[in-house]
Amino acid sequence: MKKPNQIITMVKDGFKNILKGLGGEKDPRKFNQYEMGMKIDQNTANTLYVYNWLAAKVVDIPIDDATRKWRNILISDPEEKETIEEKLKSFDVKGNINLAAKWARVFGGSVIMAIIDGEDLEQPLNISTIRPGTLRNFIVLDRYNIYPTHINRQILSKNFGQPEFYQVVRDGQLIHHTRLTKMFGITPTIRELEEQNYWGTSIFTRLWEPVSDSQTISQSIADLIFESNVDVYKIKGLNALVAEGKDGIVVKRLQLAHKMKSIINGIALDGEDEYDKKTNTFTTLPEIDDRAIQKVSGASDIPVTRLLGISPAGQNATGESDMLNYYDNVQSIQENDLRPHITWMDEIIAANEGIDQAIEYEFNPLKQLTEIEQADVDSKNAARDQTYYDMGIIEGTDIMSQLAENGTYVTVDENRVEEEKKNEDLDFDD
Repeated sequence: MKKPNQIITMVKDGFKNILKGLGGEKDPRKFNQYEMGMKIDQNTANTLYVYNWLAAKVVDIPIDDATRKWRNILISDPEEKETIEEKLKSFDVKGNINLAAKWARVFGGSVIMAIIDGEDLEQPLNISTIRPGTLRNFIVLDRYNIYPTHINRQILSKNFGQPEFYQVVRDGQLIHHTRLTKMFGITPTIRELEEQNYWGTSIFTRLWEPVSDSQTISQSIADLIFESNVDVYKIKGLNALVAEGKDGIVVKRLQLAHKMKSIINGIALDGEDEYDKKTNTFTTLPEIDDRAIQKVSGASDIPVTRLLGISPAGQNATGESDMLNYYDNVQSIQENDLRPHITWMDEIIAANEGIDQAIEYEFNPLKQLTEIEQADVDSKNAARDQTYYDMGIIEGTDIMSQLAENGTYVTVDENRVEEEKKNEDLDFDD
């Protein structure tokens, strides 16, 4: 409570300059407000992705790179590994994940739905009870083709704050949330999540300005090319002719001049008329265009070299550090955005195919070594293996197993490793 005659002192952290108005009542920064950007609806998102090459690239490139090298199933038996890979391939896990991830980025969300024969779609899915051969396929839908209903308000539920059911737009079918896996675009705040009807937001929400600015600048530059040379005519009495309504005479005169210029590569004028050609220069326009693209690159976390497919410019420029950062970003997409949905699909396929083990895997590396880099790695590995072999830490078959796993030599495979191990056992018994 304020005491009598007590002086209240307001403490403010910041610079103040009365002469310059800094920190005062007329400081222009005090009037800054950040306004809500453009809301990207279904039609805008669809049009951008389908018809604009730059908008399509910022969606496709990271997802295509995240699925391009795909994954390595961690099973030592080659035949068993090949069998499982074929079963996974028959349900197109890679294709469904790629499509769902792109649509999630474009529209703000998507789902992959499992269609299983003989099961009620409104009932929870128990993967362990899926009967072999009943999985029909997987279906990908964007957020505008399936709507959430019945939001879970039980705070102790694993599905708290999320829809219990989803309704397919075209046939009105209710789907229990366990029968689909849901991808978000940009994960929003709780407020935005509710405003977006429990979906994420399109990446174009954040990329609208840089993409729009870049395309506007490029189009403006293209239009300026047609204005690179401007013919200037100085016609005596032009104003008087226009004032008298004799515009047709002026136009006819100019058309004749252009026609004669085309025929004789020259121009004929009245003795009192003048002609001049103005040439515009565009020396700074490429730099302006590049700066706009760089902003798109920064906003999308895609290096310009990858976004445009061009080599890095400048002295000693390689773009290596940019690409390494980009690879880290793509790996984050693989682990955080894609892996949960891949694992969900794998579990369903495993139950359908009678596979009684968890499908473990790792994503293949994005960066491929050159022949020189690979040779250097192989040489260092060989020296390391020789040292450990001489120390008695590893056996020759251990080295062969590593070579077989890496696929270094065609003749060194799992079968040969097994034969060598048997021979070692026989020598030991003798």
